Amino acid sequence: MIFDSRVQSCLFSATVNIIGAAVFRPLMTCILMLTVLSMLGCSPPEHQSIIGIWKSDAERTLQSMHQVADLPPRVRVHFENDFYGHLIVEYRVDTVRARFDNSGYDTDYQPYEVISVSNEKVITSEWNEILQIFETSTTFIDGECLYGISAEYKFREYYCPFEQK
Repeated sequence: MIFDSRVQSCLFSATVNIIGAAVFRPLMTCILMLTVLSMLGCSPPEHQSIIGIWKSDAERTLQSMHQVADLPPRVRVHFENDFYGHLIVEYRVDTVRARFDNSGYDTDYQPYEVISVSNEKVITSEWNEILQIFETSTTFIDGECLYGISAEYKFREYYCPFEQK
């Protein structure tokens, strides 16, 4: 059976509309869903500056320690004797892990809570595996590195980005 050109044109238009709807509607649905998801919090977390793997920077930490005049000599010797530069801290969005590269110590991933965030620092509450308590911790941002302040001696312990090999 041969169709006249009007029938062929109508069939062609209907086919294009059906195929177009079959392709276009899912595409638009996908775009709409991605838009909604991006509005619902797919943006980076507010504490993005600490997320990553960080390793203690012995050189920068010891420079800070040497600025403390009243550090007891026995403590100074202990810290200078390969103490720093071994702790690796990995912050994920809601867990943190601490381990040493020169021993078997490893906390595995522990939960933490973000208390406050600014351009200069992130304050968290973290589980201290050794003391078996939650502690408030302030992590300061210094360029590409982070640091915490020693509670007792008030010098900075630096952590810089670390790539595992």
